[in-house]
Amino acid sequence: MSGMQHAQPTEIHQYVQLASWLREEIVSGRISLGSKLPGEETLKRSFGVDRSVVRRAMQLLREEGLIVTRHGVGSFVAAVPQLKVAVVRPGDQVAARMPDDAERGKLGSLSPGIPVLVITRAHGGDPEVYSAAVTVLHVER
Repeated sequence: MSGMQHAQPTEIHQYVQLASWLREEIVSGRISLGSKLPGEETLKRSFGVDRSVVRRAMQLLREEGLIVTRHGVGSFVAAVPQLKVAVVRPGDQVAARMPDDAERGKLGSLSPGIPVLVITRAHGGDPEVYSAAVTVLHVER
């Protein structure tokens, strides 16, 4: 794990931040499909968090279907979410906020702590809601 760079989690939602960091490592391909994730002790030391924080972060990723854990062996990447591209045009407005229950259900396995991006189109219509964890904005000028 030497050479890994990451932000230090804050006190309130450390497990969400750790899960977000691991998810980004998976989405970006730095930890590839089938690869073993760093062990509990390594993550604990690297991030300066308690074992319970690491376990809750791993549980979030298991609930999303991103990892599987084999007792006594470790946790492995089971799926890599596909990034979505949302095009934003002049006049469109983008906001980030926490999802409500209906949006969480509609977007599928959206872990706690993951915001949504809401795009309100200049031409009107219903706002479009995307998971911030797997959406990239492409801004047209």
